[in-house]
Amino acid sequence: MMIGIVLAAGIGKRLKPLTETRPKVLMPVASKPVIYYTLKLLSLLNVSDVFVVVSYMREVIEDSVKRLAEELSLNIHFVTQEKELGTAHAVKVAIEKALDYAVVVYGDLYIDSEAIAKVLKPAIEKRLNVLTAVEVPDVSKYGKLVTSENNVLKIVEKPSEGGKGLANAGIYAIRDSTLKLLNEIKPSVRGEYELTDLIEIANSRGEGFKYVVVGSENWQDIGYPWDLLKANKMALERLNQKVVLGEVDVHAVVKGAVHIDEGAVVKGCTYIEGPAFIGREAVIGPNAYIRPYTTIMHKVHIGFSVEVKESIVMENTHAAHLTYIGDSVVAEDVNLGAGTLLANLRFDEATVKAYIEGKKVDSGRRKFGAVIGGYVKTGVNVLIMPGVKIGSHSVIYPGVTVYRDVPPKTIVTKDWL
Repeated sequence: MMIGIVLAAGIGKRLKPLTETRPKVLMPVASKPVIYYTLKLLSLLNVSDVFVVVSYMREVIEDSVKRLAEELSLNIHFVTQEKELGTAHAVKVAIEKALDYAVVVYGDLYIDSEAIAKVLKPAIEKRLNVLTAVEVPDVSKYGKLVTSENNVLKIVEKPSEGGKGLANAGIYAIRDSTLKLLNEIKPSVRGEYELTDLIEIANSRGEGFKYVVVGSENWQDIGYPWDLLKANKMALERLNQKVVLGEVDVHAVVKGAVHIDEGAVVKGCTYIEGPAFIGREAVIGPNAYIRPYTTIMHKVHIGFSVEVKESIVMENTHAAHLTYIGDSVVAEDVNLGAGTLLANLRFDEATVKAYIEGKKVDSGRRKFGAVIGGYVKTGVNVLIMPGVKIGSHSVIYPGVTVYRDVPPKTIVTKDWL
């Protein structure tokens, strides 16, 4: 027997304001919550049971995962991590319910499930201890693998020395005898019990880990808001045909690989370039322009003379007229007033930076727009500068220009400098 363990308890602080109103594992990537791709991997690996470790917004995750599990024919169990004491602690909470050979996956990864399953299966069939690695251009942002031949000696979290290297991809297969060694892990300087520390302990007990390499085109960590845009682009690139299940006006143009879901309406003189996804019961147009690598979720209204480029627009959001949404992530139930512009390019064309947990972080993108939290409202002619984040439940008055982040539940009546 083999079980699956999905780590889905984290808050996702670096994804704020998006995670103020939804858990990070339910962030949409090409119409599916990101945890779907993890669950699909476990389905392809034929695990007998899946234990999803939850904490923050537990009920919301459970409702969504139950529906996904039914779609994927998975036997799901939920385990609550009462205190967020790290990834090793989360796995310990899960194996209190069942101890067996386990595939452990971080729930906030976008992965090509089929490609990862193909790479993992040979090692899993031999019941090896194995973890996945991915080659990244700057390993200092991740956990770096220190290896000898095909063995993992240890994982160094966010090493000071960067450059190209193999990073921990957050997918493990672990023997039950090795899982019992979790009790020997000591708390880190952050006071958390890290699953990566199991590697050295296992090596000292003759329970070492092998590694397999997954292609970077098949994996994306969702740590920052711009990672969502990258993952969304990767997923949409896998669309290879036009699928029209909704209603498209005869005077609208749908070009390339575009999925238009049931109940969606595309009105006249609208132009949609794929790859793109239009969710169920969305209304697009008239005279709207949807550019490539855009995901529009269900019941979104993109109205007259609205342009959306390489963005994610979540459920029930309205941009009824004369709006530009460029390289942005807009959460659920947002209302963008007429003439609201989400700018995505600096005058000097330098890469866009954003403040994450009080520190300025480079997105690495020359074009990156705004991150709008759930239930935000903007008045007419609001301008939001590149890299700015608007906290959930905020209101931006008409004519305001927003140059810096807005905290949640804030009413902005004049230019935010």
